[in-house]
Amino acid sequence: MSFQPSGPGKTAPKLAQDFLTFDPLRVGQSANVLADHPPPVGDGQQLAPARGSCQHEYSTKTRQSVQPPLDLRPDGTTMYKLATVCKKCRMHAEIKLDYTPATTPCPTSEYPLHHFQRLKSVDKIGESRIKYGWRCSAPQCQALLEITYRQARLADREKDLLINTEYLRRRYEAIVAQDPSREGIRQATPIEALSRLRKYTRDALDPRHDKRAFPANNKRFMEAFGISGQDCGALLERLGFKYADYEWTLPNPPVLEDRLQADGSSQREFLEDVEVELLAWMYKLSADTGAMNPAISDGWSSAARDVDRILAAQGYQRHVSLRRAGTNEQAAYFDSLGSLPDFSDNLVEFGYDRQSLCDPERQAYYFECLQVISESRGTEQLQMKVATLQSQDLVSRRDLSAAYRYFNISLSEANVVADARVLELFQAQQPDLGPAQADDARQALYRIGSSRQSQLLINASRQSVDTYDDALAWLGNGANKDMSDDNIIAIAGVKEAESQANDEIVQKAISTIARERKSNMLNDWLTTGRADGYTMDVNEALRYLNIEQSINEIEQTVLPILFESARNDRPGETTEKAIAAIQQYLANQGRAGLRSPETWPVGLTSHGNTCYLNSLLQYYFSIKPLRDIVLNYEQYRLDTLKYNEKQERVGQRKISMVEIKGGQRFAEDLLHLFQRMIKDPETAVKPEEDLVCRAFLEPKDYALLASATNEGDAAVNGLENAVDQSVADAPEGTDAATASAAANARLSSNASSTTLQGDEQDITMANGERPPTPPESPKGKPLDDQSAQDGRPPLPPRAPLRRFSTSAKEEALALAKHNATLQQDVTEVHDGIMFRLRSGMMPRSTDEFGEQEDPLRDMYAICMTERHVEKQVEGKAIPQTDSSITVNVPTEATDIYSALDEVFDLQPYGNRTDVEAYKSIRYLPPVLQISMPRIGFDRNRGGTFKSEEMIKLEDELYMDRYCDASHPEIAQRRRRCWIWRRQLQALKKEQKALSQTGIEQMDGPSAVSESAEYLKGVVESNSMLQEVGIDNIELDEDLPSTLASEAHEQSKRLDALKTEIESLQTLLDTQFQDLKNLKYRLAAVFIHRGTHGHGHYWLYIHDFTNDIWRSYNDERVEEVTKMEDIFEAKTWQQGTPTYAVYVQDDKKEQLVQPVCRAPEKPPTPEPEVWEQQAPDVQMKEGGWNQQVESTAQNLRQEGGEASWDEQREVAQGVSADAVQNRRSQDLPVEHHSPRLRKRGYESKQTPFVGFKTRYSEAPAHRGSGGYRDAAANSVGVLFTTAAQGGDPEEGEEEVQHVWLPLGKRVYTRDVPTLPLRPVTARITTMIRSTPQLASPEVLERVVCEVYPRYNRTDAGEDGEIVAFSKSDGLVRLDDVENGRGRKEVEGYECSWKRRDCCAEDAEDLEHGL
Repeated sequence: MSFQPSGPGKTAPKLAQDFLTFDPLRVGQSANVLADHPPPVGDGQQLAPARGSCQHEYSTKTRQSVQPPLDLRPDGTTMYKLATVCKKCRMHAEIKLDYTPATTPCPTSEYPLHHFQRLKSVDKIGESRIKYGWRCSAPQCQALLEITYRQARLADREKDLLINTEYLRRRYEAIVAQDPSREGIRQATPIEALSRLRKYTRDALDPRHDKRAFPANNKRFMEAFGISGQDCGALLERLGFKYADYEWTLPNPPVLEDRLQADGSSQREFLEDVEVELLAWMYKLSADTGAMNPAISDGWSSAARDVDRILAAQGYQRHVSLRRAGTNEQAAYFDSLGSLPDFSDNLVEFGYDRQSLCDPERQAYYFECLQVISESRGTEQLQMKVATLQSQDLVSRRDLSAAYRYFNISLSEANVVADARVLELFQAQQPDLGPAQADDARQALYRIGSSRQSQLLINASRQSVDTYDDALAWLGNGANKDMSDDNIIAIAGVKEAESQANDEIVQKAISTIARERKSNMLNDWLTTGRADGYTMDVNEALRYLNIEQSINEIEQTVLPILFESARNDRPGETTEKAIAAIQQYLANQGRAGLRSPETWPVGLTSHGNTCYLNSLLQYYFSIKPLRDIVLNYEQYRLDTLKYNEKQERVGQRKISMVEIKGGQRFAEDLLHLFQRMIKDPETAVKPEEDLVCRAFLEPKDYALLASATNEGDAAVNGLENAVDQSVADAPEGTDAATASAAANARLSSNASSTTLQGDEQDITMANGERPPTPPESPKGKPLDDQSAQDGRPPLPPRAPLRRFSTSAKEEALALAKHNATLQQDVTEVHDGIMFRLRSGMMPRSTDEFGEQEDPLRDMYAICMTERHVEKQVEGKAIPQTDSSITVNVPTEATDIYSALDEVFDLQPYGNRTDVEAYKSIRYLPPVLQISMPRIGFDRNRGGTFKSEEMIKLEDELYMDRYCDASHPEIAQRRRRCWIWRRQLQALKKEQKALSQTGIEQMDGPSAVSESAEYLKGVVESNSMLQEVGIDNIELDEDLPSTLASEAHEQSKRLDALKTEIESLQTLLDTQFQDLKNLKYRLAAVFIHRGTHGHGHYWLYIHDFTNDIWRSYNDERVEEVTKMEDIFEAKTWQQGTPTYAVYVQDDKKEQLVQPVCRAPEKPPTPEPEVWEQQAPDVQMKEGGWNQQVESTAQNLRQEGGEASWDEQREVAQGVSADAVQNRRSQDLPVEHHSPRLRKRGYESKQTPFVGFKTRYSEAPAHRGSGGYRDAAANSVGVLFTTAAQGGDPEEGEEEVQHVWLPLGKRVYTRDVPTLPLRPVTARITTMIRSTPQLASPEVLERVVCEVYPRYNRTDAGEDGEIVAFSKSDGLVRLDDVENGRGRKEVEGYECSWKRRDCCAEDAEDLEHGL
């Protein structure tokens, strides 16, 4: 039994209609029109009332009903009940609607009607009653609906006892026989008998009726019921009448106080039902016999309106159709949507949306229903809805069936036919198809792929070449990953030769392959069309020379040897090109080093597919006022402790406290990124995943970014305040515990497993001061049993082994990364980010629309007016405000002025042909944003496309022509231009019709002329045919000359059109040349290359101060030398501009400042040599022995000479056996390898050998020390490992200490000296960017992760990734019981925890971090 509603539903008007037609006495096993939902059209018989069903005439039983008032909306305390009875079958029906589960009951703007789903757990079937249940599917309503049916109270035999004329005659005769002298006796009519019983019943129900007894020999009583009422005594007693002492007493039913809870079992309800049934019988008798009905004045009002009212179905929007009523089949489609044929388009869409959401398995069928209704009505709204759904890759049932039929696959076979077989059938048809048929085949394949969610079929239908494999598959002809670039280019030439339509796809395919291979040969071919003269990329050159290391890992003194070896092994031109590429790269690196970090912006590393977000972040950083707002956001943020709500609107809507705090949290992340972009000395930084997540999560979901592994940080970061705030923010009904948990989750956010390191304060070591030695390993005794007798504070309890990613974090990242990895529109993401930032800000005031005014809005807000023109009469100016101007999707090459003209010119208003409208600007902001969308909808093909048409941008943009106040004659000039542009459009349309023929390099006149020449030749050949005895070709001899004349006229017309077009264009170009007061300069351009589903974004920004343009392409920031790439991008390689940013000319240098750098430069350490004697650690039961003894002196230095910078020796302890393994170092060994036993950690010496190591400021460990040496940004980790030759069951272990690089994963396969089977681990210390040990506070922010090798194959096992921090102390890694014992480790990684922006920021800034 289901206790939750499920499956499709019905709207309230449809359910009301079914209620009025449903007869529970005639319901079949599978034809319940009320409770069941109809099957899909074609899959079975549609539901209909059973034959012989009663055509109900329900009337409301007012005394038993609690109806909704006319002027009151329901709330969470409301319940209504409607009791009815049928005039014909006397069936009692009750509708009960309970709103107690509702928070916002229907109807609302979002849910204009109830949509009821069946709730079968409510159903009850009894002997005389049946009940059905429904629940409203609206999330904020959830109203519970119950419909109950009860049979008539009076049985047919009882009715016959009252109205049978034979019985009435006998009663009359018996009375006369008993008392012949009694006067006034007559035979009662059937309707009089009913009326008299109804009169007694009504008196009994009236509490004010005092006379409750009457004599049994009352003559009118005896006429109807027999002498002393004995003939009907059983009926009267069942009704509650009592007979005693020759008197009958009326029933006296108690008054019901709560009609809502009444269930029909009380005596009063019983008598009320009998009374109304008697009235129904009186109406029937009157209609059948023509007798006068004494109760005609009481009436029998229809309950239909009351049914609509209680279901909130009255007054719904109706569709006014000028056509005839639809067929029964169309009505069946309405039934499937739970709708009625007279529903308006809005309600039809509502019905479709609800059915698709509640019954997703049948979404394809519901889409078919919407298609049929749309085709029947022909309304634009439904057609647009269908087109939108098609653009979202939704396939209807009938379209899918047609697609399978296209490949001769029946629907019954479709489920067993594999994707590969479908693709084979598609490819087999291609050689025999024309262009139009090929499009149809691809469309059919795409629909099948969408329904199956098969990327293989979708990519094949789209001719997708966005991935390496897809590109190679599309090229075919044996193209594979091992094929050389030369052969790839040859195959590309073959594909281009096959069809001109392949040219663009070839370009995209080669671009995809070139990007994957990093091949300059392929890139050069894309740019020039030639494969010669290209320069190899350095990585391509290394790959060709079989050098596995990266260029930065190779010692330059070794390169000559490698080059000589390559020349001997693979002599030739390609080898020389590879060597030259490496040499050129090294030379360029030397020159690049001359570029000061203070004068060049940093790049942003992508998170996989977040190029659009990187472009936006670079844009925000380059706009100085915006950057200043972010860096000083604390000055602008709303004080949520002082204000618990914001009345001002943001984005034309009221915002919640969750959105306010979410915006402030996002601003903190953005502030952190901007600080790193200013201070980081590297050429690129990577935005933290928290920032990326919050850009695509609703603020209410920010708490999901929390990691359960950092609960301990909550207290440090002000847990109490956070809990208070979160409880205050919690919705009504949320308990304090839940809100507190949400606060903990929000404060312990650690969404990024690869968060980049920030700058923290290092502890400077005095001259000669020694860093702490790595701590000794703990004993087997639980840490919480340690006594405080050793003088040290108790260690925190050991954290349990856990996965790094908690379920909450995984859920958050799944939500955010799903959005982030999809190609997003820059405009939408930009609007979302601006909304978040503005939501958290303190409003300065509001505008005329109630919109919040703040510094961000001042920077971008464009104030416009719109005027409607009807019958050449202009209406009032309607004010409008927006943050950008959105132009139309270009359908042909154009320029920025023409694109803006389409926005501001006089044009039809909406769908009305009698009204036009135009726009003007009344205020321009300092930063003018122009959105140039590229995704359009093709009505002919029913799908979306990306426009690749060029939009020429102007470096200087003058906006005077669009501002009515800029010049007294501006309005008149604009109107002239409107007329000229319409004439120009008509001329261009005619020119296009005459010139375009579909044949390359042949216009219309030429085609007609060629046809005339051909036909002339046919006429001349007729004489030759006659000579050989062949019949002439019948042809009008005048046709060639007529066509030649037509070709001449068309040619003349084309010349005239060209002249007229040029003349009009000149008028338009010169109309506003004198208006140059509102001058803007192009500051930034967003570029996209790819399709409407995939591609890549990058950004161009103009540095006005230095007068250069830069390209921001993720981590690469380069100077632009080809200005046509920015202003006239027309090739696929150049991409298409999607967003342009102009700034006021007189403020351009104050507004745009891309360079804002203050990189931190670590001090150069002075050479210093000193020694550290490692301790001889005692492992005993009692506690930790902290005695330090000298174990080794005068040790030799280790590590390669060439790979280190300035030397600084840091004392370090490692186990003797670990040192002995490094044979190349020849280090002295004074002790045997220590072993620890898991059971009790027996009292064995744990000697450490002190040795001198070199310190390097290099960011990565590339020396020969194998991560034994301390280096810049290294984390010291102490491991115990399974001892070689030790007893695995006894757990004999060795001690090993390594330095792991911060922010980089290292693998055991690359560094054999790393622990392969660690047993325990703990973090000891860390060295930062200078030769200093990190402070304890800094060290607490480090998290190290262990990646077991079985992670790739046993992804379902517990403990895939183990994470630990300094506060965790000793962490055990070999839990045998959980399957982790003696498993090999694949890699290690140490990184920063994500910290909250708080008071620490002020401290960081104070220290210049």
